[in-house]
Amino acid sequence: MSTHAFEAKAALRDMIKGLPALAGYQVTWGYPARNPERRWVFVGEVQWPDSQWVTNRSREELFEISVIVNCQLSAGTAEEVETELQRMAAGIEDGMKASPNLGIQSVVTTDFVPKKLSSFPSDQVYEGQFEAVVRVKARL
Repeated sequence: MSTHAFEAKAALRDMIKGLPALAGYQVTWGYPARNPERRWVFVGEVQWPDSQWVTNRSREELFEISVIVNCQLSAGTAEEVETELQRMAAGIEDGMKASPNLGIQSVVTTDFVPKKLSSFPSDQVYEGQFEAVVRVKARL
């Protein structure tokens, strides 16, 4: 299968790892293994909603990479956790603005698309998650 999705996923993960706004966050390819940190980001699922031929020799693919940011705050509130998650999401979006093609020549466009924000009490902490997808258009 010919795709740039795996290259883009790796570049997105590496970009997030290097962001100052996410210092102290565990960044992983897929869900964190056992004993995840209190603060983590996973770059996960890839979906291909569209692919089409643009000429008789090249194809344009559209795919989405899921990104989930998780945060736990001891003695925190729902508002504090959600504020922290929004700060993290803004850091990822700013990182993408600085490198809109994720450093990959075949990537035409990327877009950070927020999907869900939730928070909940959990074992003496407040925990929350911010879910988004990074929509990527690339040429093969």
